[in-house]
Amino acid sequence: MNNSKICKGIGKAQGFKGCGKLTQFRKFGLCSSCYPTWLYTTDVGKLEIEKATLKAKKQTEVKKRKDKAEAKESLKSISAVIKDIKPIFQKFIRLRDKDLPCISCGSFDGLPQGGHFKKAEIYSGVIFDERNCHKQCQKCNVYLGGNEANYRVNLVKRFSESFVSELEDFANETRNYKYTKEELYTIKEKYSKKIKNISP
Repeated sequence: MNNSKICKGIGKAQGFKGCGKLTQFRKFGLCSSCYPTWLYTTDVGKLEIEKATLKAKKQTEVKKRKDKAEAKESLKSISAVIKDIKPIFQKFIRLRDKDLPCISCGSFDGLPQGGHFKKAEIYSGVIFDERNCHKQCQKCNVYLGGNEANYRVNLVKRFSESFVSELEDFANETRNYKYTKEELYTIKEKYSKKIKNISP
């Protein structure tokens, strides 16, 4: 199918005569020969060049920043990446459990936090396991060292004995789990999306 049309300025190039020849290349209605002429010889065309130059410069700057950020990220240790993800995961837990009391003492008082049942510092495999982290008040999480005894009692009440036993077994089995960066980036993306889905 022949899509050739007469070279004649349209749109921003309206009023520019063009060569009048048939052409398949059409930018603002102009052929490949007339388009550069319009760009460099008219005020409107020169403005288009300025805009294109500015756009290209911005794109280059954005790419440089992105490349720099990616290079910096690639140098991070596993522990540094885990540290980056913790606030995201904690925020998800607080949002998920916003209408629930502290898992340990049943209070709605104090600053809500995401408290781990099996300590994140000891049981690496359940750091980002939703079963192992629930809303907890600052007093229980920080000042009472997690208030683990009451945490377990109320986990059983909220879920079941088998739920807690399975979690404890899994935590022991994965106690020394070693994450890869790929796993961690997947976890980061997962909880970033979950936060967006439940945020008001």
